[in-house]
Amino acid sequence: MKFNYPLASDGTRALLRASLRDRTEQFQIWLFEGQLKQVIAVVDQQPRALADLLPIVANPEANMNVRFGASAVLERYAGQAALQALVPALGLLTGHGDARVRADACHLLGLSGSTSAIKYLEARRDDPDAEVREIAIESLEELQNKEE
Repeated sequence: MKFNYPLASDGTRALLRASLRDRTEQFQIWLFEGQLKQVIAVVDQQPRALADLLPIVANPEANMNVRFGASAVLERYAGQAALQALVPALGLLTGHGDARVRADACHLLGLSGSTSAIKYLEARRDDPDAEVREIAIESLEELQNKEE
């Protein structure tokens, strides 16, 4: 018995491949290709997708353009509920083994506008890395000024 299967177009195959990726992987691809607007469009439609950028922030081996792009998207949500929801996860990243990850997490915690970020930032005041300490202190000051 012979079956006739329809042939998929290149566009259909590309859509199928994209649908099989997780969102973090898709974001990495878009950011690597300089398609920041694609990532922003998805996150604007689904703010919970902001969490899918955290694995990029947590990966010190990620391409610098990808890391910068992920941070840029996260920064767009400064003071908003979508970023505030990530405070516990960002707090965990402040204990990461790589200073760049700790520094980025401290920066984003400061932008969150959430007082629940203070405890994570205070723990980084004595970080072994000078840049992490500096960012943690600046972020703490920013959050404490919002309290007043």
